[in-house]
Amino acid sequence: MQNIYFKKRILSICGAEEIPAVADESILLRPDADYDLSKIPFMMEDNLSFQHLIVEIPSGMSEEVFMDKMLSGVKKINAGGGLVADKDGNWLMIYRNGTWDLPKGMQEEGEDIAVTAVREVAEESGVEADTEDLLKITRHAYRMYGSLNVKTIWWYRMKAKENASIRPQTEEGIEKCEWVTPEDLDYRLANTYPSIVDVFEAALKK
Repeated sequence: MQNIYFKKRILSICGAEEIPAVADESILLRPDADYDLSKIPFMMEDNLSFQHLIVEIPSGMSEEVFMDKMLSGVKKINAGGGLVADKDGNWLMIYRNGTWDLPKGMQEEGEDIAVTAVREVAEESGVEADTEDLLKITRHAYRMYGSLNVKTIWWYRMKAKENASIRPQTEEGIEKCEWVTPEDLDYRLANTYPSIVDVFEAALKK
């Protein structure tokens, strides 16, 4: 299953075997192979009553083809970010626009996405880190300059280098960076984005 977040509303894409039990606030869409899939993101954006729209991939169509068709009408943006741990098992988080977040940023032309993640972590927080593995891929939608954008973020588990120092990138609106202990994590996750919660849940499962 793949999720695209429209703020706190969710568009879920899944195969028939992955369909969850449909709650009252959920709507299940089963398009056939002739359905104009590119309409789905705009339908989700426009209909605020869709708190959780679940879309089943048509039989015989791969998830990759489905996603390509569905996102063909939006602007696609790639980004990389990191869930960075220090030697004591604390996690690096940033605070921007009144919300706790993880360091991330857009991929430059021709740049490997893992390189993007390391570079953006260093730029936004000042922390130099090494990647360990790809932890999670998240997507969220937003409108900017009249265009509906879907940003895909490749999140890497990272380890901070020795003597890593914190320097928030204030020119990008980052007010502070902190090493968050496991005991203090719930407080930060109560004021973050749903996709960031997904990243931490993926990390805690492994």
